[in-house]
Amino acid sequence: MQVSSLSIIELLNSKLLEFPELVDRLKNKDYNFLELLETWMKETETILKQNRISECAVIAGYRSKIIIPLFTESQKRSVKKRQLQAASVILFELQHTILSVIKPYEIKVNEARDLLRQILSAVRQSHTIKYTSQTVFQEFINNIWQFCSTNEQLKPFTVKILTIVSQNDAVRIIAEEIYLDEWK
Repeated sequence: MQVSSLSIIELLNSKLLEFPELVDRLKNKDYNFLELLETWMKETETILKQNRISECAVIAGYRSKIIIPLFTESQKRSVKKRQLQAASVILFELQHTILSVIKPYEIKVNEARDLLRQILSAVRQSHTIKYTSQTVFQEFINNIWQFCSTNEQLKPFTVKILTIVSQNDAVRIIAEEIYLDEWK
């Protein structure tokens, strides 16, 4: 089964939206910063691991850099200060790693979205499918997808879309791109 590109983008964007607060906590020398960062990293790692994205190992590697001071014997600075320094060094790399994971998924979704806009325009102009006040929105969307999947002229587009994103993602994109007033 194909992984949902939209879900991956949403989950990782959600983690990135938490990132500025982590940076602020570091800047403000929040006592709980290391704990919060570790939780953020583990949650991000889990998202990546569950979606079989190998960058979960990169995030684990960054976590190990923060753990290293616990095992060094230098007493010049406290362990916590050395951990904070290690954390501050890797913050940008963490952000960059997540952005580099998201980018290919965004490219795929945008490509599928462009193709679906073309298909929707053709279907709308053909007046084959109409929306009425009695129409259930999900059924309307499913009817559009079914029509596109079986229409001889549109089928090659749907096949191409399915090589880019999952069918669930395609249907979700259709739902996002529909302006019901145009379909009445």
